[in-house]
Amino acid sequence: MVPLPLLIADGPIPSTHLFARVLRAAHGDVEIRYPETLFGADVARPHVAFSRFCAPSHAWLPHYLAARDVGYAYFIDDNFWALTPDVDPYLAAFYGHPAVIETLDTFIRGSCAVVVMSKRLGAAIGARLPETCVEYLNPPFDTDKANALLEAQRGPTAAETGVVRVGYPTSRRLGVAPLLEAVVRHLAQRYAGRIVFEFVGWMPDGVADVPGVTLFQHLPDYDRYLEFKVSRRWDIGLAPLLGSAFDECKTSIKYREYGGCGIAGVYSSVPPYTDDVLDGRTGLLVDNRVDAWVAALERLVESPDLRRELAAQAKADIDRNFSQHASVRRWREIATIHANR
Repeated sequence: MVPLPLLIADGPIPSTHLFARVLRAAHGDVEIRYPETLFGADVARPHVAFSRFCAPSHAWLPHYLAARDVGYAYFIDDNFWALTPDVDPYLAAFYGHPAVIETLDTFIRGSCAVVVMSKRLGAAIGARLPETCVEYLNPPFDTDKANALLEAQRGPTAAETGVVRVGYPTSRRLGVAPLLEAVVRHLAQRYAGRIVFEFVGWMPDGVADVPGVTLFQHLPDYDRYLEFKVSRRWDIGLAPLLGSAFDECKTSIKYREYGGCGIAGVYSSVPPYTDDVLDGRTGLLVDNRVDAWVAALERLVESPDLRRELAAQAKADIDRNFSQHASVRRWREIATIHANR
């Protein structure tokens, strides 16, 4: 019996679940270990992968695996070298530490391949560590599950209730908080009783007292998260991004999720969204100014037809170009190429 792939991840976060879904679909299942459960793991297996793992306390691992002829892939989905306090003061304190940076570089140098879902991130890694073999993996979205959930969806629409539902699931985004606060306050006042804002995981402190604004807790389980998102029947999805060197190496995950769930999205006109979103066709791209965001959202609130058109074209694009099936096929190619290295 062939051993399951081993995924050693920094924690049970969305990035882990995203990559693990691809591994499960490709290999039937995957064993996941975290730093606190790593002791006793059998590494003598065909497929070993790390996800964002760079704790200095485990800097010995690449050397340990090399001594035992165990090759591994290293999955990374953020440009940690460009993470600065103005982007996230909490994470930057960790990832900016010299010991963490050295450990991250060590893991990448020791890998058979670094797997990225952003070509910009791949280029940044190639420039920093030229000897690295970088492999691009199509950013996945579970179109099969989303389509099944949408098929079974029940509940009143905005046309039936007269209330437009705006959603934004995210981790902490302090940099966009002032923009969001101004935009949400304006829209909530102008369309009082006709619009609601639903944040998942985090929201700016400055909108906590705004009528029609709700914060839902973070859902770490991806299936539950997707089910929740579809169940909320959002008409519009928000995706503000400042466009820093850190941000531009991310994937357009909000576009995949909104488009795959049939939601019209408004996106900052910065990479990665400018790489994938066609302005006016599969979403709206806007400058990071309050007036630009307000104008785009007012346009969508006032036009159900535009919301439907953007949502339909985005969904067709996601189904065609970002399905999990394409990601699984690509991962199998990567795994085959590097199996004997």
